[in-house]
Amino acid sequence: MKFITLLPLLSVAFASPLDERDYCRPSRKTYVAKYDDLPFVEPGPNPIPNPYNGLTYTTFQVDQYDGFIPPTSGNQWTMAFGGSGNISVTWLNIRSPAKETYALESFSFACVSGVPQPECAISMWGFKSSGKPIKRVIKFPALGPAPIDAYVMNRTTFGREWSDLKSVGFSIARADNGGDMFGGLALDDVKYTVKKSC
Repeated sequence: MKFITLLPLLSVAFASPLDERDYCRPSRKTYVAKYDDLPFVEPGPNPIPNPYNGLTYTTFQVDQYDGFIPPTSGNQWTMAFGGSGNISVTWLNIRSPAKETYALESFSFACVSGVPQPECAISMWGFKSSGKPIKRVIKFPALGPAPIDAYVMNRTTFGREWSDLKSVGFSIARADNGGDMFGGLALDDVKYTVKKSC
């Protein structure tokens, strides 16, 4: 008698398997983008392939150490020539309605326009999944004549307010008068966590 009562339940279970598209697993993955695993050829350009470690890059490309300011790690970094660029998260699974955002944690940075160069103001803006913008300005010091090993990238960290991001953009200008830097913005060891939620 027990076998007869279980049989209809078993037939219902086997008759309606779960579709993979109805299945969602939340995930979090932390990356440190060092750019040393990307190809570099002379002459460029050397655009960053998209997606790269969970993010889509616009304007930024791979650049290699040329004897001026060394990358924080390895021999390569990413550079936005002209001083502006955008990094945005991409949808990795177009079949899934799940949302992906990222939290920016830290990076090394430099304004690169030669010596001498004035103090540089790097304006950053981020857009959260809600559409709410967030802004921050960081500065890279003026550079004057010095021994070559005196030039280094600076490092900065970001608080919890730089989470739930869909995109982050950058622009650079002279810190003293807002004029053009006539250079580029270099980033290295960009640490962030991509979050997928259902």
